[in-house]
Amino acid sequence: MSFRDFALLLLLTAAVVLIHGYHLGVEDQAIYLPAVKKLLDPGLYPRDALFFLAQTRLTLLIAIVAFTVRITHLPLDAVVFLWHFVSVYLFLWGCLRLSRRCFSAGVAQWAGVAMVVSVITIPIAGTLMLMMDQYLHPRTLATAAVLFAACAVLDRKLSTFAWVALAGVIHPQIALFGCVHLALLAWRVPRWTPAALVMPDLPYWAPPNAAWRELLATRPDWLIFQWRWYEWLGAFGPIALLPCFARLGEQRGTPAMRHICRRLALSGGLTVAAGLLVNGVPQLHRFIPLQPMRTLHLLYIALFLFGGGLLGEFVLRKRAWRWALLFLPLCSGMFYAQRHVFPDSPHIEWPGRTPRNDWVEAFDWVRQNTPRDAYLALDPRHMERPGEDHHGFRAFAERGMMADYTKDRGVVGLFPELAYAWRDQVRAREAWKTFQLAGFQQLRAKYGVTWVVVERPGVAGLNCPYANPTVMVCRLE
Repeated sequence: MSFRDFALLLLLTAAVVLIHGYHLGVEDQAIYLPAVKKLLDPGLYPRDALFFLAQTRLTLLIAIVAFTVRITHLPLDAVVFLWHFVSVYLFLWGCLRLSRRCFSAGVAQWAGVAMVVSVITIPIAGTLMLMMDQYLHPRTLATAAVLFAACAVLDRKLSTFAWVALAGVIHPQIALFGCVHLALLAWRVPRWTPAALVMPDLPYWAPPNAAWRELLATRPDWLIFQWRWYEWLGAFGPIALLPCFARLGEQRGTPAMRHICRRLALSGGLTVAAGLLVNGVPQLHRFIPLQPMRTLHLLYIALFLFGGGLLGEFVLRKRAWRWALLFLPLCSGMFYAQRHVFPDSPHIEWPGRTPRNDWVEAFDWVRQNTPRDAYLALDPRHMERPGEDHHGFRAFAERGMMADYTKDRGVVGLFPELAYAWRDQVRAREAWKTFQLAGFQQLRAKYGVTWVVVERPGVAGLNCPYANPTVMVCRLE
């Protein structure tokens, strides 16, 4: 890589953060960040760690982040941000390498990467998955490894196996899906199935139970027959468009682009068929949490990468005003969309910055003012409440809590043995919005809850040493 490439990728990585934002402890990081903190301080979360450790034990990124904190002595939030930045950089580098296999002109290569940068947080059909998340997620780093593996497949290099192995220890699901695409990309070696590198630790073979089946019914993103028409359009659109790109590649004398697009369309079609099969056959429902439709992830990357490259070659060329006419409105629209995803939080939650979200402020107070063995109860859907902006309690408070409905549900979907405990704890708070003092006392008696976080105006009889305009933290006595 030349210094020019390094610098341009650095600028584009910064553009990703500026356009799409950065957030700490939100969404899936409500699972991953507590795992890092538990590794750094094993005394944390003595009662509820299984609700995040069951899943996070499958990724090496947790240990990498914790190790980085230990050797650099930097604050955890700074290390998480740095690894996010590195992950995005490697993701874009993988895109650039793949683009260079398909376009000879530099303007087309960089136009493809710029298109990915512009739309990198676009949703993948109805899967609730983005092309890349606005926070550190193992998926980003694993995707970068799969992109490098794809380049190695095209070059017929043995390093393919190393890249797949790296993806496998970072995010097994992404590695498994990547193997499906890569195996078809490497058509001449049909017995090459690196999926064996990541399958042994996956928990999909545990039998389902009644509580797990109830949970399954609450996940429309997993039950693809409940998808809306535009989500189906998002599933079949890339499969239909990639063959068109393949024909353009053939006309342009670009065999790599033709080959990639044809094989991705084929692998995408096969995995969508697999998704329909596991959803349609009751005996296969245990495989639904594997989420076969998420194999569309790599198709979306290729679609925007090659689409941007073709625009760069035939339309944009070296005309700055054309680049501005395309990318300024596109980036502005994505920036506007991200501000509405997290409306009550800063667009970029810089490391060390004082929280400006009432919920996060309350979680920080809990960390600083409650005993380490405190066990809390919150609204099981607190991450969906207005103003909460999907921030995870454990990620900030560093205290245990009763299972939540939003994120713990995803872990339980993978591990049926946790389903009964999850269902029991969520059901115990179904009437949370109408709870009075007696209801909270029952939580204390049955589950050992010692503190609760409630929304204003609170509940009569509770002792609440902390309150802000939105929420209160109260001790159960």
